[in-house]
Amino acid sequence: MRYTMRPTPFPFAVSIMALMVAGPAMAQDEVQILSDWTYGTLYSSGWSVENMFDTTEIIDTTGEEIGDVENVIFSNDGKVLGIVAEVGGFWDIGDTHVFVPWDEVMIGDTIQQAQVPVTEAAIEDYDGFSGYWGEEQVITEADTNATTDVDDNLVAGAEIFKATDLIGDFVHLNDGARYGYVSDIIVENGAISAIVIDAASYGRRGYYAYPYYRGGSSPASPRYDMPYGGAEVDPIENFDYEQLRSRVVE
Repeated sequence: MRYTMRPTPFPFAVSIMALMVAGPAMAQDEVQILSDWTYGTLYSSGWSVENMFDTTEIIDTTGEEIGDVENVIFSNDGKVLGIVAEVGGFWDIGDTHVFVPWDEVMIGDTIQQAQVPVTEAAIEDYDGFSGYWGEEQVITEADTNATTDVDDNLVAGAEIFKATDLIGDFVHLNDGARYGYVSDIIVENGAISAIVIDAASYGRRGYYAYPYYRGGSSPASPRYDMPYGGAEVDPIENFDYEQLRSRVVE
C-alpha cells in the first residue's frame, strides 16, 4: 500500500489482552461530535488494518514465520473478535486458513508480527474444511471463541463482519451525497476507533479519519453512511499515516 521499510524484530511482551485493558473505544450507535474529534490517541495507540494486511507476519509459538493476516473479524459494535490467518502453502497452493480468537493473539508495540497458538508442524491438524467443499461456510459470533480452520471465502454471520466487508464500501454523508470510500480501519484498545476515508471523489485529496458509527453500514449493501453533513466533515484535517506509531513499513 504505502509502506516501504520493515523495522527490526521485537520481543512479544505485550498481549492483545493487555492492549484491551483501557476498554473498547467509542464505536456504538451514538454519534460523536466532530468538533471534539482529534487524531491524538489514534496516532499514539491505534493500528491500521490495511497495514496489518500488508506487513504483519504470522509466527507460531516457536517464533517460526508461518503465514500472514488474511482478515480481521469484528462484532457490529466494533469489538475485535479475532483474525483469519493464512498459514502454510506457497502462492495459495496447499494453504490453510485459521481463525484465531483475538485474546489468543500476541502482538508487540508495532504490528510487525503476530504470534498465534498454532505451530507449523500442527497446521495439518486444522485442515478440516474438506467437508464444506462447494458449500458456503458462515462464521457466527459463537464460533469466535476457539481457534479453528475456516474457508478462504468465509462469510460473516449476523452481528459480526469481516474487515474486507467494510473496506471498499462507498461512503455517503447524511444528505445522501457521495463522499468517497472506506480505505482503512483504525483499531484502538481492542475496538474500531475510526474509519479512514479516501474522499478524492468529493474533491478532497488525501485520507480522513472519522469516528466509527455502528449504524453506518448494512451487510446487504456496499455502503457506509456517515451521520455527518458537509459542513461537519470539511474542517477535519488529513490523517497522516506517518504519525501512526504502530505503523510498519517495508
